[in-house]
Amino acid sequence: MHEPVIVGYDAKEPAERALDRAIEEARERNGKLLVLAVEELPLNPTDPRNFGTLDDGPVSFGLPETPEVEQMLAEARERVEPSQLHAEYLWAAGDPARALVDLAKDRGAGLIVIGSHHHGFFGRLFGLDVGDDLKKHAGCDVVVVD
Repeated sequence: MHEPVIVGYDAKEPAERALDRAIEEARERNGKLLVLAVEELPLNPTDPRNFGTLDDGPVSFGLPETPEVEQMLAEARERVEPSQLHAEYLWAAGDPARALVDLAKDRGAGLIVIGSHHHGFFGRLFGLDVGDDLKKHAGCDVVVVD
């Protein structure tokens, strides 16, 4: 079986280009496409959903899919369906890089595709660049689409 291609999708323009690239890659590899939308949780210590983890791993305690995530995945589905690829539409709560890495390792992905999000000096200094994080920890190829 062919290794799946994972794409991080947030419905912004760079993610739309990344989705188009991921569709091409999955088609060329005769593989499955996994579309992942990640809902970052707000930092609110009084919110009962925010008990946190030491490693910022994805949260999995029965959070309902938000309308925003539902809309993002519906938009992704509309872009993917004409390609007739076998695709799965998933979402996670937590850190985007960690969620993508965990999914890649869990599903044995051959490639992760994301859109570029330009970060300033402080974003890079504090490790907020998802692309850099993925390249360090993914265990598979990573393509950052401009």
